[in-house]
Amino acid sequence: MKDQNVANAARRDETATVHIKALSPLHLGSGQADVNVDAEVIHDDVGLPYFPAKRFKGLLYESALEVAEMSELSGLKLLDKAEIDALFQRGCTGEAQLIVPNLYLEDQAAMHESWAYLEDAFPALFQPSDVLESYTSLRYQTKINRETGTAADTSLHNMRVVDAGLCFRGEIEIIDGNRRAWEILVLALRNLSEAGLKRTRGFGHIACTMERDGKDILSPILKDVLAQAEGGRQ
Repeated sequence: MKDQNVANAARRDETATVHIKALSPLHLGSGQADVNVDAEVIHDDVGLPYFPAKRFKGLLYESALEVAEMSELSGLKLLDKAEIDALFQRGCTGEAQLIVPNLYLEDQAAMHESWAYLEDAFPALFQPSDVLESYTSLRYQTKINRETGTAADTSLHNMRVVDAGLCFRGEIEIIDGNRRAWEILVLALRNLSEAGLKRTRGFGHIACTMERDGKDILSPILKDVLAQAEGGRQ
């Protein structure tokens, strides 16, 4: 037991709160559809939409790779693929382990409790579908026939989107990490500006921030990383 306590004390487990704000309508697809909605938004048992952990982690990984590619072209050497793969455990493992949670709406716990009570007490008036509609909208699209310039037959379809302005949050953790692990995460977050479907059609624009104890930690870490990279290039 003593050895285990020493090992735990030596671990550098740190957390930070990540916020994602939808700057435009955002489609976080569930892969499900019904007679009314062709592409549904992922949501919990009472109907509250959320940002899935697996999808968020995948976006962070892709964003980090993009930073590595851009930095190589610019000569800044901000990141390299090997350290990104190690942190995200893509084909190799490193000392640090990145734990990415589902991101939920601000005050999700209180909202979940309230909606669950209403759905249980008044099932005829409140259903998960009603809750979901309070935070989302339906967008309709159709395919245009190039020859006639009119809507193609049977091409009308819709998808549900999370309304612009909603914010998601979650506690991200790096186990046995160091300063460099947080630098990789900060660069990935700062570069991440789009998510979901139809990103080239005005959907899915997001803004990411990160704080610890209510204080911004993304900006100062980013400033230090860029300064170090500029210094190394001179």
